[in-house]
Amino acid sequence: MNMWTVFYIVAALVAAKALWWWFIGRNVPKYPPLVLDDDDPAMKAAMEKAKASLDQFRSLHGSGIEDCQVKVQFLSNAGTLEHLWAAVLKLTDTEIEVRYLTPPVTHTGKLERVHVHPVSDIEDWAVILPNGAIHGGFTQRVMFEQARKQWGTLPKELEDQAAKYVA
Repeated sequence: MNMWTVFYIVAALVAAKALWWWFIGRNVPKYPPLVLDDDDPAMKAAMEKAKASLDQFRSLHGSGIEDCQVKVQFLSNAGTLEHLWAAVLKLTDTEIEVRYLTPPVTHTGKLERVHVHPVSDIEDWAVILPNGAIHGGFTQRVMFEQARKQWGTLPKELEDQAAKYVA
């Protein structure tokens, strides 16, 4: 085999790998889908716990911690109620101004990322401290538990994230 033959074989392998990634690899989800029933009792209890602890969220937010997030209800233009994580921009007694972090799945067309919601739309909250510890995130904790049940174990990256949640 001469040098040009080896070059063409290597180039073909690199091109095949790039094509596989472009058409298949990049479209494979990082994690398997997590199946949760809309009426999951653990998820409902987590949302109730989040709502019951909104005073703790307000206190942490008011202390100057910058990374405060909420999960809010969002009604897409397809008529589907989704649950989106959003960064908190402003919090009053009755309203919360947010920037959506997770895109809606069933919404089509242009969607502004900054929205104002009534505080009653908050389904969960998370405050990430400078040291990486996370307060709140009650629904996320349920999702970690459900993922362990469905997948057997959490991927290391998710297990590391789960370990950051504090009481």
